[in-house]
Amino acid sequence: MMGLLLLCVLILYAVMSNFPVTGRTYQNKAISKSTLSCFSSTFVDYDDLIKLYLTSEDLSIQCYFVSGLKIQENANHTIDLLTSRGLAPSLTITNSTYTGVFHFNLSSEKEDFYWTIGIPRKEITNKEDIAPVEEWFVSITLQEGLDIYTTEGTILDLIREPILQWVIGKPMKNHEMKKLVPYVIGIKLTKCPCANDVALIGLTTGGSISGIYIGLTHSGFWEDSDTVWFDVKNGICPYNDEECMISTVVGIVLTNYHLVLLTSVGLYISTDLRYPNGTLMFSRINFCGFDTSDYLQAKLWYNEICLANQEDFEDDYIAITFEKSRTMSQLATCFYSFAPFDDWKSCIPNPRERRRRKGEAQLISFLVDIEMKSGIYLFSTKIHSFVVVRKFINKSPRPELLFPSFSFPSDFHTVVGMVFHPGTHFLYVFGNQVWISYDGANTFEIVANFFDEVIIETYHSFHTLDIIFLSQTLQLYFSKAGVKSYYKIGRSRIIIFDLYYDHVGTDTIISLSKKTEDCIDIFSAFDNTTVIQVNEDNEFDTVLAPQYITAYELVFFAYVPLNATKKMKKDLRFYPRHIGRKLQLNSYGNADITKIMYHEDLVGFPSSAAATLEEPFAVEFPSVNSSLKGDITIQRHDNSFFKINLIYESRNETPVFRNTDIMKTVVIPGYSSLLIVEILNGSMALALATMPMNVFLLKKIPSTQWFLYKFGVSNDSGWFITSSSCKHALIHDDINTGRNIIKYLDLGDTFHFQIKVLSSVSYNTRVTTTPLLKIITGQPFLLDIITHAYWDETDNYVVELDILNRYLRKGITSIAFIIWQATTDCDTSTITLKVKSSCCYNKHIKFLHKYKISLDNWEEGEYQDEHGYNIIKTLPINYRPPSSLGIAIPTTDNFYHADPSKPKPRNYHPLSKKSGKYKKCLNKTSRKDCNCTTEEKMSQNIAFSDCIEKVLRFLYPVNQYPIFLDIKDGDFLVPMEPPYLITISEVNNRKNWKLNADPTAEEWIPTRDIRDLRIQEEKDQTTAQRDQPDVSNSSNADGSNGPLDHDTRGSRCSSSVVDEI
Repeated sequence: MMGLLLLCVLILYAVMSNFPVTGRTYQNKAISKSTLSCFSSTFVDYDDLIKLYLTSEDLSIQCYFVSGLKIQENANHTIDLLTSRGLAPSLTITNSTYTGVFHFNLSSEKEDFYWTIGIPRKEITNKEDIAPVEEWFVSITLQEGLDIYTTEGTILDLIREPILQWVIGKPMKNHEMKKLVPYVIGIKLTKCPCANDVALIGLTTGGSISGIYIGLTHSGFWEDSDTVWFDVKNGICPYNDEECMISTVVGIVLTNYHLVLLTSVGLYISTDLRYPNGTLMFSRINFCGFDTSDYLQAKLWYNEICLANQEDFEDDYIAITFEKSRTMSQLATCFYSFAPFDDWKSCIPNPRERRRRKGEAQLISFLVDIEMKSGIYLFSTKIHSFVVVRKFINKSPRPELLFPSFSFPSDFHTVVGMVFHPGTHFLYVFGNQVWISYDGANTFEIVANFFDEVIIETYHSFHTLDIIFLSQTLQLYFSKAGVKSYYKIGRSRIIIFDLYYDHVGTDTIISLSKKTEDCIDIFSAFDNTTVIQVNEDNEFDTVLAPQYITAYELVFFAYVPLNATKKMKKDLRFYPRHIGRKLQLNSYGNADITKIMYHEDLVGFPSSAAATLEEPFAVEFPSVNSSLKGDITIQRHDNSFFKINLIYESRNETPVFRNTDIMKTVVIPGYSSLLIVEILNGSMALALATMPMNVFLLKKIPSTQWFLYKFGVSNDSGWFITSSSCKHALIHDDINTGRNIIKYLDLGDTFHFQIKVLSSVSYNTRVTTTPLLKIITGQPFLLDIITHAYWDETDNYVVELDILNRYLRKGITSIAFIIWQATTDCDTSTITLKVKSSCCYNKHIKFLHKYKISLDNWEEGEYQDEHGYNIIKTLPINYRPPSSLGIAIPTTDNFYHADPSKPKPRNYHPLSKKSGKYKKCLNKTSRKDCNCTTEEKMSQNIAFSDCIEKVLRFLYPVNQYPIFLDIKDGDFLVPMEPPYLITISEVNNRKNWKLNADPTAEEWIPTRDIRDLRIQEEKDQTTAQRDQPDVSNSSNADGSNGPLDHDTRGSRCSSSVVDEI
């Protein structure tokens, strides 16, 4: 028996011994090629990425090994081998609130050599309404929980993504686009906030060609010939206005519900994307006093936010700024609006009261901070630039400031704009410098100084936290969100392009080409053929003087000659970009730079870099340099220089300084180092001290207590700065989500979160008294957060958070966990947890009727009460309840038992014609096309009123009708209890009912009285109240409970529970 067990272990080891195994950690990327490739309905073969698409049909996926897994084995043999061991792939679907795991069939298809899996759509989501929805991340691995042959990708819901349901304009043929390419002088890209693979590309044209041309992709430009081009002139110029017809694209923004186009003749807003109706149409926003020259220089500012499961405190905001001084005919030079973007207001409160003064600051940019509920203004004058933060109440800015204004230094002379990194509370201000704010623009810290190089655009990936800065000379710089360091990628060889991050964070340079079918050419921003990569430290060629602080901590002082030019002083110094990089000596030895310091008052050494020793540096030996055989004394020469005197007592050999010792550093442990700058004679040298106040003066230093180092500029003693490997990894305990986490906390709820930092720093240099994480809260006054940090038994740094929602406030706050020692080489240096003080979209009120009606009875439409009366009523086609104006004048927007192919009764009065909107049946031709499910026909959700066919009815008058409420939280039903306030409203605005309860307020009652709640009929109208059995309790991949959901987030959890039909 023991032999059999040993044989089983050996077989398993033989199959798995070469498989890399890791946990749920985020660390630096491994350079490897995937060995699993997968596809769904259409065959798209990517070696390192999966693109899956969800339609109305079930999701069918096939996975296979790419060729060349092993030279001596083919893919079929490998699949058979793994299948015989019980191994088959598993698929993990993840978004910000949910993770689901699905397992492939254990047996493979013999003829096609791949594994298969079929996932019904309803197991991923039951929703089919057109609305913003998060694009899912997928990870396919050979064994759940182990990182074996892992391939990552995305799933895009094609039938729900709003922009994909429209024809944006007149479709263009390939030959038409190719004729247009030579006249394109600019490219503008925008992407869907919730699904970054869905992107739009607008073209700025010049010369004799003009027009509004937009391309659309749903694959993030990965698929060949994927981009579809449209001519949008007819959508924005319905009256063939000549000026409009010759306009061109200046800016483009795709929000959650609208497409916003800034053209050379004006600003245009699309119709609501959630209600498709053929070709997309636009309406023009008129700003008085601005002409074409103004619009060509105007800019759009948008805080990218995904509004899937939108809360009432979340919204899309867009601002437009004009680069000109305000005249008497112009109200302002900055305007903002929110969805549906039909009402534009001045960014400045009370602009008429602000008289223009000589030298008044120009407003460069305006953003709305959703977390702090504030408006952020970036101003610039001829002297300096500054940021102002105002309170933002009821979607309008107030004159009072939230913080004192923050002024940037005068060398930040060219300010271009500001942007929030998507999914975080990190605010970047950019121009010839880049600054970051973690606290809503109260304070800023510098990230980079480009001097005369000006950053004109920034590109962000919410998933990988990558950032690329683009300068006016086409230089590309790379950074990570939350990290105050960067490095230079190089200069783009392509002149006309835009940069784009897809949903998984793949960087792509997008340009046009007549050689491709859809005229799109894509390149990597890190490709040598696309970017001229240069070493930005080529001119940083000077001598370094090492100063040891401890055995493993030292400081490098960069030497600058006293007669150096201004350019030399700028080139020969350390910069913040060097933090996190490795300083390597040509011979041997290296150290990781951890901090940059400046000290202009230190003669010869205006900058220095603190570093942690990784490998000891080369030191000179007495056998090579005879000066090391003698003792030394040090004396002051003048205010700046010191003399090093060489003492020798042996007559056998005389130690002397030679000219080759110039620019070498005398290191004396415990005291200041000295850089030799001149040899006065064989026994005397002139030197500069790195720490002049700590020089060991007038005492003899034995030869065994001082050393010589040379960090010079020659090949044998030269040094260089290179990238360093990431030494930290993050682990969090929320296995149900990925890097971007969203949690809902209702009043009184608590949430425990733990995050751990793993470090590969040597134990000799690790400092366990310094926290490794910087934790930043976007809105510190929303929730109670208690932290507990400690070092565990394996010397990993652990932080535990207990978050409590004790206040009656609705809002959102982000909690960022930043490894402050992390660099741009780390794949994940930051994890952001978003907490919403609100009812979860998966939590709603469940109305319980006093009659227990079965599903069969409901479908048959027959159920008798205790008096033998059938209380189920089938509504007429396109029924709308009467209003207070009478039975013949319905004014509600809700249709019941909707059928677009049938006439609408009682639709004669102007108020009736103006009201009444289809939901699921919008733009459908028949009830069959509405695709109403059984659950939707029985739903309590007013969003499915089109589908509702039957309701309950009672004999008049209805008195003392009881209401029973429970809370459906995910898969659980719990009784309604404090601290909830119950909001009672009638969804069709009927007035002939009242609450018979103790509270005097008509709209709400506390939960302690809920069991005594009664509804009393006052007028001679038929009353009906819907109810439904609980048809489904299964959660879906979008975090919902399918089409049974209805939004109940009011003051806390509220629901329209009274629906008079």
